[in-house]
Amino acid sequence: MTSLNRRKRERRDLHLLNEDGMVACNPRDREAAHRAQFEGIATENPQAVTCKKCLEAVLKG
Repeated sequence: MTSLNRRKRERRDLHLLNEDGMVACNPRDREAAHRAQFEGIATENPQAVTCKKCLEAVLKG
């Protein structure tokens, strides 16, 4: 049996890091970028992104 916290972590969105190393959906928040990298939910691969806001940022840019 898995705990609720573990299940939530498994379903977390994968965020895109932009060229400045910031999360595309929240580019002004350095702490968000750090948390995403630390928790393993950040990527530089645009095809792997699952965060809706990050995908919108990819499509805009």
